[in-house]
Amino acid sequence: MKKYIEWDSIEQEQPTTLSELIAYGYSILEQDYRHEYIYKTSLLNDFVLHHYSLDDTVLLNEFRIQDSIADMVIVNGTNKVFEIKTELDSLERFQSQIENYYKAFTEVYLVTHYTLIEKYSSKIEETVGIIALTDELKLVEYRKATFVDELLDIPTMMATLRKPEYMKLVKNMVGFVPDATPVYLYTACLDVLLSFTPQEVQKQYHKILKERISFAKNIEIEEGVFPKFYNYSYYHQKLTKNSYLTLQNNLMKKV
Repeated sequence: MKKYIEWDSIEQEQPTTLSELIAYGYSILEQDYRHEYIYKTSLLNDFVLHHYSLDDTVLLNEFRIQDSIADMVIVNGTNKVFEIKTELDSLERFQSQIENYYKAFTEVYLVTHYTLIEKYSSKIEETVGIIALTDELKLVEYRKATFVDELLDIPTMMATLRKPEYMKLVKNMVGFVPDATPVYLYTACLDVLLSFTPQEVQKQYHKILKERISFAKNIEIEEGVFPKFYNYSYYHQKLTKNSYLTLQNNLMKKV
């Protein structure tokens, strides 16, 4: 890190801890190389934490929906998919991504740099909302997403869940899990869900996803245990208690 931030040429006071060194490197990225992580961090710190309670909100990172991967998904009383297009990206495949996202969620947003709004706004569907990152690294909602639920698809929703999750989804819908051999359990569960409307399934689907909320991590993020630039990464890490303490200690080590 010292090599890439040109340590010896730093005119201001040099960082003294690993946390300060990472923060300094992050500030360089914010100005000179605004890649995807910068956008994700801003979405968590400046959008989610300002508008929602983490106690009732789950953030899904790199969430696969058919053959597309959503950069970030928020599920609470509402649901939003965020597809990030940095200044280094293009809209290639964006149309097929949108079509896939609407099979499991009802609001889709394009998140991009404010200088690209005019370029992109005329090329994407009007139902897609637009959030812009400003030079001050603030997120501004340029266009609100339209609620779209007619494209919801039950097989797609079920395919995004883990086995214990889709079994619980079925049990929540009908009160039991089908009696089937392991080989046919998935198909049997899907057959049960197909007897409902996609909208009915989606309501329970979101409740299942929200059970991935980690209340302990939420408290640490909201209380500012870690620097803001690290929040998004920490939120999605699976740390044991020992790993958590080790991380805290490592960030305070001298460099």
